[in-house]
Amino acid sequence: MDIGQPSASPEVRWPGNSVAHRIWSIIALWTVYGVFNTIVVHYRSMLYGKPMSWTECALYEVSYVWIWAAVTPLILVISRRFPIGRGHGKRNGLVHLLGAFGSAVITKAVWDFTALPFVAPSLVPVDLQTFQKSMVRALDFGTLHYVIVIVCHHAVEYYRKYEDGRLRASQLEAKLATAQLHALKMQLHPHFLFNTLHSISELVHDNPARAESMIVRLSDFLRLTLDHVGIPEVPVSEEINFLRRYLEIEQMRFEDRLTVEWDIDPSTLLVRVPNLILQPLVENALKHGISRNATQGVLRISCKQEDGKLAMRVFNNGPGPARAVTTLSEPVREGVGLNNTRSRLERLYGGNHHIEFRRAAEGGFEVTIRIPMRRSPVYPSTEDNKPIPAAAAGD
Repeated sequence: MDIGQPSASPEVRWPGNSVAHRIWSIIALWTVYGVFNTIVVHYRSMLYGKPMSWTECALYEVSYVWIWAAVTPLILVISRRFPIGRGHGKRNGLVHLLGAFGSAVITKAVWDFTALPFVAPSLVPVDLQTFQKSMVRALDFGTLHYVIVIVCHHAVEYYRKYEDGRLRASQLEAKLATAQLHALKMQLHPHFLFNTLHSISELVHDNPARAESMIVRLSDFLRLTLDHVGIPEVPVSEEINFLRRYLEIEQMRFEDRLTVEWDIDPSTLLVRVPNLILQPLVENALKHGISRNATQGVLRISCKQEDGKLAMRVFNNGPGPARAVTTLSEPVREGVGLNNTRSRLERLYGGNHHIEFRRAAEGGFEVTIRIPMRRSPVYPSTEDNKPIPAAAAGD
């Protein structure tokens, strides 16, 4: 190896995006490379019987790489202006070829007439012939340094584009999931309104006063839901409050045929659940269970902690669907409400949830949802600002 000709090249990676960070990164990387070459040159000089002191080796190598550090920003500008890749390949290749030769000659010429006189005056070119020889000797490592700087710069830029692409993809995925959840809720609202208005229409002629009361209760319920538009999760207490408002409407339709039982563990009141996640399950229980029951209908809603998860159950003592199923993976005929419930759980919790349909041992049909325990930072309460009791009889 010729003295003063580095044998490798540093890897250019930026710790930050500011100009100061980039400048200091360039200087630091080239300095580390110069120190490495200092060690190599020192022990090689001893091996060949021409020992050089550490100071001489350092002056040779570090002074040379610092000149490359000063030229590196210009090389990076060329790299950005004439990138290697598709489009203008021949033109950009010619530019980089000239840039490599130019960088090699400039750095060696500056080093010959600035640093070399202080460390080895006898090696300073004294005429055109010796100067040309010095320039020719610099072309190999000089060109290699230029190429490696260009390659490292492109590698860093491609990595940044890859990371930016991943970030944009994750952001788009999150926005898509939010939009899908919003669309599912918007699909659920007309579905719920259609069923409720149908119930009201049945009472308009037979019992106008009761129909008017149902409309007032529907208005209160809708006002409550509008207060939570755009909120994906609410505390259990608020979800139960929604259900109470909804069941007030349904009990006016079923009259004495419906008894509602509540079994709410007070320790679950702070746990967040998807907004209106239980309403379609309750609606299904009323439609396919209670309404088909010839005897007194019982609807039981419970929320408890089980194995570190929140277990929500909706039970009715009706006949349930014609074909009982044990897991959601089995074929089951689902309406808008149940299908949206399943889709919302998938988007909010991925695989970290479980939903089960089964016939209860005591008769009737039960739906169970298990989701992670996520607590709300604010203590929730019912509409009268009192915690929901562990068990309460229906209205």
